[in-house]
Amino acid sequence: MKTVLSFGMGVESSALLLRWLEEPESRDFDLERDLIVITSQTGGEYPDTKKLCEEYLLPRIRQRRVRYVQVARAGHLEADGVKVLSDTRQPFEIYLQGAYTLQEELSAAGTVPQFAGERRCSLKFKAWVIETWLARELSGQSYRHALGYNADEQLRIAKSECAFADREATPVRVAFGFNCDEESRIARAAKYDTELRRGWYPLAAWGWSRERCLQYLKETTGATWRKSACVYCPFNALKDDGLARMRQFPEQVAEALMLEYQSLALNPRGMLYRDRTLHSIIAGDHHTEALLHFQQRLEAAEYALYRVRRIYRAPGHADRAVEKLVTGSRAETMERFEQASSNLKVSVEHDISYGYVREREPDRYPTVEEFFVVAPAAVESKTRYGFDWFEAKWREALGETRQERLFT
Repeated sequence: MKTVLSFGMGVESSALLLRWLEEPESRDFDLERDLIVITSQTGGEYPDTKKLCEEYLLPRIRQRRVRYVQVARAGHLEADGVKVLSDTRQPFEIYLQGAYTLQEELSAAGTVPQFAGERRCSLKFKAWVIETWLARELSGQSYRHALGYNADEQLRIAKSECAFADREATPVRVAFGFNCDEESRIARAAKYDTELRRGWYPLAAWGWSRERCLQYLKETTGATWRKSACVYCPFNALKDDGLARMRQFPEQVAEALMLEYQSLALNPRGMLYRDRTLHSIIAGDHHTEALLHFQQRLEAAEYALYRVRRIYRAPGHADRAVEKLVTGSRAETMERFEQASSNLKVSVEHDISYGYVREREPDRYPTVEEFFVVAPAAVESKTRYGFDWFEAKWREALGETRQERLFT
C-alpha cells in the first residue's frame, strides 16, 4: 500500500518527513518503494521556506530515492486542471513560483484572503490540487495519506476529512500530522471514519507536540524551522519574529501591500488583517524598504476608474458588481474621477478617494452602496452571476431600501 505525505513545508510536516527519512523504526513502509511526498505550490510562500527545504530535506530525499511531486493549480477554473511542476526521485529545487498563483487569483478579484469562515484559498490551491492529482495517479489503489496540519488549521482538516469519506470505495488509511496536544482535532476528525477508512496520526502516536517538532528539526538539521505561509496570509502571527521575517523580504511584502491596496480601493473595509491594514503594520515597523518598493509599484501601474456597487442582505454577505470605466495613467484616471464625483460626497480612507453615489447604512438590511474609485487596473468588469442578474437585484434592492426608509 502506498503512503502519501502532503508536505506543506511547515513545522509538523517537515518533522514528520524528516523522522521517516532518518529513523527507519519510525515507519512501517519502504521509503523508495512505498512513499510519495507531494507539495501543492500556491506561488506565495516565504522564500526562506525554499532555502530550508532545499538545504536540509531535498538532499535526504535524493539520497533515499523518495518520489517527490510538486504540483500547482493550472488556472482559475477546475477545468484548467493541475500542472505537475516536478515528479522525481532526485529533486534539487522547490518550485515556489507555482503555475497559476493565488496572488494572480486575488489580484484579478481585487480582494485579499478572508480571515473569517472557510479558508477557501487553501481548499482551492492546496487541497483540491493534491486531491485531483491523487485521484488521477492512484485511481483504484488503496493508500494512506499523511497531512502535516498546523494547530490553527481545523477547517482544512474538516474539509479534507469530508473529501476522503466520500471519495473511494477502496480501503484507505489516512494519516494526519496532528501533534499530541491536538486531541480535540483528532476527535473531530474521527467522526468521518468509516469501515473503509480510518484516520492515522503519527505525531500524536509519538507524543510529539509542535515544540517537539521544532526541537527535532533543530537537533537534526541545526536550523530553526519557520511556519509555512504566504507572505499575504491574514493568519500570520505579527509578533517580533513575524515582523523580522517581513523585513527580510521587502519585495514580497510590497506585493502583499499591492494586493491590499487593490482590495481597499474596491472595498474600504478590505484590509488584510481583521482590525488593521498591512500598510499600518509595515509603516509602524518603519519598514522603509518595503514601502519604497510598494510606492514604485504604484507609480509604475496602469490605473482605471471603477464603479463599484454592493447589495448587502445580511452582515458579511454582499453581491458585488465592479465596472472598469476607463484606463490610463494615475493622473488621467484621477481627472476622470474628479469629473464623475463633482457632485458626490468624496471620502478619503487609506489615502484612497471614494466618490459615493450611495453609502451603505450600517446595521440595516437590505442596504446598498455605490461609489467611484481609482485603482490599479488589475480587475476587469465582473459580477458573480452576470450583469443582467445583478441589475435586476440592484433595482429590487433600491426599491426595498426606499420602502424601508418610508416606514422608519
